Amino acid sequence: MKASSRAVWVLFLLPAAALVRAENSVFPSVNIVPRPVAVKLLAGTFVLNGQTRIVAVDRESRKIAGLLNDFLLNQNGLHLRITVNRPKRENFISFSQVDSRGLPEEGYRLVIAPKSIRVIGQPAGLFYGMQTLTQLLPLGLQPTVELPDLDITDYPRFGYRGVLLDVGRHFFSVTYLKKLLDLAAQYKINRFHWHLTDDEGWRIEIKKYPRLTDVSSHPKDPTTADGSLSLGDEAPHGEYYTQEQVKDIVAYAQARFITVVPEIEMPGHSGAAVTAYPQLACTHSALGNVLCPKEETFTFLQNVLSEVAALFPGRYVHIGGDEVQKDSWRESAEAQAIMKREGLKDEDQLQSYFVRRIERFLTTKGKLTIGWDEILEGGLAPNAIVMSWRGEGGGIEAARQKHKVIMTPSDYCYFDYNQGDPQREPASIGGFIPLEKAYGYDPIPKELKGKERDYVLGAQANVWTEYIATPEYLEYMLFPRLLAFSEAVWSPIAGNDYDDFRRRLAYQFDRLGKQDVHFRIPEPDGLKDLYTTTDDHALVELRSLVPAARIYYTLDGSQPTDNSSRYQSPVQIPLQPDQKTTLNLVVVAPGGRRSVVYGATFQRRSYRDAIRFDANQPGLTFALYEGKFTSAQSIEQGTPAARGITSSFDLQQFSRVFDYGISFDGYLTVQSDDFYQFAVESDDGSVLEIDDEVVVDNDGIHGSRVVTGHIPLRQGVHKFKLRYFQSQGGATLRVSWAGSGGELQPLVGFALYH
Repeated sequence: MKASSRAVWVLFLLPAAALVRAENSVFPSVNIVPRPVAVKLLAGTFVLNGQTRIVAVDRESRKIAGLLNDFLLNQNGLHLRITVNRPKRENFISFSQVDSRGLPEEGYRLVIAPKSIRVIGQPAGLFYGMQTLTQLLPLGLQPTVELPDLDITDYPRFGYRGVLLDVGRHFFSVTYLKKLLDLAAQYKINRFHWHLTDDEGWRIEIKKYPRLTDVSSHPKDPTTADGSLSLGDEAPHGEYYTQEQVKDIVAYAQARFITVVPEIEMPGHSGAAVTAYPQLACTHSALGNVLCPKEETFTFLQNVLSEVAALFPGRYVHIGGDEVQKDSWRESAEAQAIMKREGLKDEDQLQSYFVRRIERFLTTKGKLTIGWDEILEGGLAPNAIVMSWRGEGGGIEAARQKHKVIMTPSDYCYFDYNQGDPQREPASIGGFIPLEKAYGYDPIPKELKGKERDYVLGAQANVWTEYIATPEYLEYMLFPRLLAFSEAVWSPIAGNDYDDFRRRLAYQFDRLGKQDVHFRIPEPDGLKDLYTTTDDHALVELRSLVPAARIYYTLDGSQPTDNSSRYQSPVQIPLQPDQKTTLNLVVVAPGGRRSVVYGATFQRRSYRDAIRFDANQPGLTFALYEGKFTSAQSIEQGTPAARGITSSFDLQQFSRVFDYGISFDGYLTVQSDDFYQFAVESDDGSVLEIDDEVVVDNDGIHGSRVVTGHIPLRQGVHKFKLRYFQSQGGATLRVSWAGSGGELQPLVGFALYH
């Protein structure tokens, strides 16, 4: 915000959400995130200055007043006197629980009038009202601020609004965790899921088992591809949290109304525990990250969880339960003997037996058990809460069984996934969750009806850190997507408006920048590909969402620098027939931080003519190849293990897990002349050809990622070929397409023939 020549700042661009009246009309000058339930614009203004007092009568109100004072001192250079009595001059900010009975526990009412600012609510509500008030204040040292009068009523849609940080793969300091908690609280997140143990590291001190941190808390070896430990590895120094540090983090979070949810992974993802205490694995097991379900293991876990339960006063303890490699149990005489003794028919029931025993123990400690949705397999423990990550199916099933659910489907809530073009973004685990997708998530699945919906406690954003080793990269992946998520779990769904959310981001980016947050600088508005058969030029008009940012660009395919052309006004790009022009640009924030290089492709080319086609059988032919492949281009060098006809690209139909390839062949029917876009998401590699032209090259060994391509096609029939291979790990294959200006839709059987 630009300074006025006067000493008084008039705040017309309110740092708050686009607040909504009861009739859902939006005030364009309000920038609060998450968007409040209701707001009413009043006549008049309130002047905040050094003479303003903070009135707080009870202990909880005084805590909130102290937090506001800290903010005002750090950001505005103001330190206000806190008093229990209302000043005679009527220039005060009050926090009061009086008259809060009609508000939900986390709800608040914020009224700005000419002589006072009143925040009403229970303790959590007062805190969130204070957070909203801080978003109405400009950042910067100013002696006086003038605020428009408002009446805001607000409360959350969901009671569980979480964020997960995986410190098992990469460690983050106590100092940084406090910064992260402040940022989470700023956007009304109220659960911090602390993923403390995994195969790669054990990050919490357990006094009864010192080898857990002596042996299994060392930094990842950068020369090891997956960073995992092998039995016998010992570290020269460890990275873990002492119990005193844990208490410090828990208290810091509590003061910000955030409940810390510890996660101790079991029975899978336990490589760090097995590294320290090999006897916890089943005898002769080749897999070193699965605990053996024997009495020695349960004694160990009960001792560990007793110390954990004493450190975390919240009701929740997360025990993992995901991705258990049950082959270790199938191959173990010990595990098989336990199954026979307990009358368990398979290893899924053995996992259920494991989870039920741990759940019963945690119940004696007054804790509720949370587990990933795999704990449904073999039967759900009586009081377990399911955290649904493999899509929403696990959450739907659990809710129908009358179990509480936290939604965190990877396709919407895994913020370690890419948020842009994987060829331009920093290295990541794959996937694709752009900002708009994160904003549009609704934690209530449409499949749930009536009271079934009441079992959904809320949702959680997760950041797994296989590829994220620094606070700067963590913030790049979290922000601004965490803001979009906060609105999805706090604000009424009826008022969702992505365009308005983007408008409010301008203030939020300014605020985050001043808070030294390394948020992802987004692509400017107006940057998009253009594929045409007729236009001889393209007009590009750009606008950055980051206030006062500069844009530098090139048109020759080179990387832009500060010496490149600076965008000042719309740019006209000539389009020559059958030539491609690439616009590369970088956005530079006021502090000098740069975005990744963004780009757009402009191409003018002639249509591919349709071909003569006599066959009309629906579906594609396929050939299945077995073997270890590194490229989709090479799968057809062998002899097919199976052939057939299929109408879909669903990999489950082929009943393979690892080391195979598939070639799909046939014809594609298009209904009109158009410039078509094709997108292939695959894990591992894939190559799509239309009329013998490579349109999408997504080849190589990699995690799930989406690659797109374009081709102009005449109405009629065109040759279609898709090659795919799966090496190890996850397996994904999805194909979608769209005409000019259309949204991508799955490519399905009605358009495919052989």
